[in-house]
Amino acid sequence: MTIFAEEIQPGWRVIDATGEELGVVISVDREIISIQRRGLLGGVWHAPRDAVDEVETGRVELSLRKDELD
Repeated sequence: MTIFAEEIQPGWRVIDATGEELGVVISVDREIISIQRRGLLGGVWHAPRDAVDEVETGRVELSLRKDELD
């Protein structure tokens, strides 16, 4: 089953280009995916929607590494 980037939901896991789990989606708009960071320090990353490489139910893979995110 193919899932489109428009169907990304809050709570889905986000994986960077190296395979590292970054955290979970907290919001999605037309241009940005906001990601709640994993770990004690937390925080939020913002990834451009065009950085989405692959989407499966519950999982979003990015074409960027975490050091390329703001």
